[in-house]
Amino acid sequence: MIYSQATTYSLEALAFLASAPKDATIKVRDLAKTLSIPEYFLGKLLSQLVKKRFVKSSKGPTGGFSLAVDPSKITLYRILAAIDSLTVLEEQCVMGLKKCTDETPCALHDSWVRFKKDAIKKSQELTLTELSKIIIAKLALEKQENKSSDSEQTQKI
Repeated sequence: MIYSQATTYSLEALAFLASAPKDATIKVRDLAKTLSIPEYFLGKLLSQLVKKRFVKSSKGPTGGFSLAVDPSKITLYRILAAIDSLTVLEEQCVMGLKKCTDETPCALHDSWVRFKKDAIKKSQELTLTELSKIIIAKLALEKQENKSSDSEQTQKI
């Protein structure tokens, strides 16, 4: 993983909110449970996403969080630039060297440069709508795997 856990959680939360019906609000508690993210940590991340204007929040009994942007018009690249940094994707050496250039390459430099170019291009094309479909499919698969695992455990008892 080249991005922090906070960035990964933020992307998952945004993707899940993008899959919700327009103007539906989701409580932190429910989102945390669905995504298996600690509630307090997710609350802090959502507050940061509100400040970045990706998410809006409403208070009260029917309150919660909802997407504040059109998911079909925002790319993964733009989200990463706003919530973390593009340095990891664009500049850092895969081996962690401070200086890794074409003139002074690391052992994986050529492969890493090609990978970064492809990753940057894909992140500039991948919209939040598309990311949402991927995350929802991942959650469904995890849920199915957990049910299978629970079933196997029950049978052993």
